Amino acid sequence: MAKRTDDSNSPGSSEPVNSQIDFQFLNFSHPSDAKASRARRTVRSHVTRRQHAQETKLQAARKAQSYHGTPAEPEQPPPALRRHAVTLPSEKPPTLDLSSNSKVAASRTSSPEGSSSSPSPTASTGFNPQQCIDPSMIYDEEWRPDIPHIMDHYLSNLAVDIPDVDAATVTGLLRTQFFPFVMTDAAPLHAVMLLATSHYGRARGSRSHAIDLLQLRGMAIGEINSALEDPRRATSDQLITAVAKMASYEALFGDRDIFNTHMTGLMRMVTLRGGLPQLGLNGLLERVLLWIDSNATYIVGTHLYFDKAAFPTSAVHPRPDPQRFTGGLGRQ
Repeated sequence: MAKRTDDSNSPGSSEPVNSQIDFQFLNFSHPSDAKASRARRTVRSHVTRRQHAQETKLQAARKAQSYHGTPAEPEQPPPALRRHAVTLPSEKPPTLDLSSNSKVAASRTSSPEGSSSSPSPTASTGFNPQQCIDPSMIYDEEWRPDIPHIMDHYLSNLAVDIPDVDAATVTGLLRTQFFPFVMTDAAPLHAVMLLATSHYGRARGSRSHAIDLLQLRGMAIGEINSALEDPRRATSDQLITAVAKMASYEALFGDRDIFNTHMTGLMRMVTLRGGLPQLGLNGLLERVLLWIDSNATYIVGTHLYFDKAAFPTSAVHPRPDPQRFTGGLGRQ
């Protein structure tokens, strides 16, 4: 069976016909094989790779246009990537329609000075550990044997004791409070799994697990975009955590420009919440964001995003500790 992924001949397409059509062939001995989970995963992976290639091509075109001083055309990258880049709300709206069809409206500015000092009414400052997600219900069957190993790896290497993150008298909060909190929402869960699986593969080799990183990244981006269209989730602690972890992933294993996109969106979300001290988990999430900001910007080589002059904080902006932040791997 051949799957055609080139869409240049689709109705309304303005792109020229590509003489080299992108096929991927799947060999089946019986029609029922087409319904097998391995075949479905292959198709999903192929589509995701195609979307990623299109997004890369569009980014290159926009950069080339900017170098020549001409405004970029309103390109239409794949929705799962486009929405996260452009629809993060930039200012707290005066009211929110909490009906099922409502969306968080974008507005005039994203500066902290333009926001209210009170938290968004959609923000969640707590969580119910009884609502933890079962990973076996949301991930592919082929991935499930590796999920416990990935989680153990995350808890042992990345969710370690960090004095700048733990409370003054309590240690291990990333394991005992933060990780159970991550497990209550698919957006932070996908983001943490992406970071942890990438770290696991870097430490043990790319063939050490069966998880498709490109597909998992698409799941994380898609879930974030879905949450952004839900006023109850759009500025929640869970979604802020998801975007922060995606920024960590891009700093360690991905792209500097996408890292900037995530951090810029994160600033807007925190502004909507009324600032860093308004975040939940009794100050833990605030400290986690400052830890990520300090270390990720140090690794990428850029400025702090949550500068204390613009984002007053009740916590201390820590000094970078890249060895601990990267779990001993560094950025290659």
